[in-house]
Amino acid sequence: ATASSCHFPEAATMSVAAMRAAGQPLRVGLMGYGAIGGYVAQRLLDGKSLPGARLSAVLVNRSRDPPAELTGPGAPVFTADANTFFNAEWDIAVEAAGQTVVREHGRRCLGDLGRHLLVTSVGALCDDGLHKELLELAGGGGSQLLIAAGALPGMDWMSSASFESVDEVSITQIKTPNGWRGTPAEEVLDLQSLTESAVVFEGSAREAATQFPKNANIAAALALSTIGLDAARVRLLADPAVPGPQVQLALRGAAGEINISVSGRPAFGSDRTSMIVPLSVVKALRNLSGPQFIGI
Repeated sequence: ATASSCHFPEAATMSVAAMRAAGQPLRVGLMGYGAIGGYVAQRLLDGKSLPGARLSAVLVNRSRDPPAELTGPGAPVFTADANTFFNAEWDIAVEAAGQTVVREHGRRCLGDLGRHLLVTSVGALCDDGLHKELLELAGGGGSQLLIAAGALPGMDWMSSASFESVDEVSITQIKTPNGWRGTPAEEVLDLQSLTESAVVFEGSAREAATQFPKNANIAAALALSTIGLDAARVRLLADPAVPGPQVQLALRGAAGEINISVSGRPAFGSDRTSMIVPLSVVKALRNLSGPQFIGI
């Protein structure tokens, strides 16, 4: 099996380089201002982490006053109105608000406006029809659909290995019981009284990312970068003994074998999102806006 036809951040190098030719900063629009979006905004605003980029607009899901850091002279647009957001001047949208946002706004971003879209809720692309449409719109409009590595380690190695045959890809995600609240896990487990590790789900990456849209985007990213959504195998566990999100993954194929185990930390204010997810977005924006691209 070989990797499916997705675009990853390195694919945007030439088109973003063209935008930077005039010496202008990369203008970023954030869709979402939670654990991911808030952290990315902080890095965009600190003046050090991303000197080649600036925050131009933020889209939130309900009307509210902007936080203090997004007020004052030169503050970015902060709105719950999609038209206001899409009328703002930005070059790349960072989706950090869930799969629904990809479905609702991906077409407009890539097709109507011809702007780049960096996706963290990769599970939305389990809808083959939507994924195909977004790729066609991007191809026709000169934009690109970029898939963030998020909490997936070794994405560069595994996607490269998938140019040759791959025999097996698997991933196990382990989170605290609180990390599975509000998901179908509550239908199969008593999360509150759990005293030992228990299986939440076993199946394909497509099933995992569809049934657990806020938890298993990493499974979709792994599958799309390797052998596909129906071939990659996923195991989800709830374990009261783990201090934070853990990932164990393996790939075996003609290019070699890789086995990775990661003990992560949750993002600030979230039991579901790993801290590495917003950091992966910051890295992608640094690569896209700076003079050096690390990890291509």
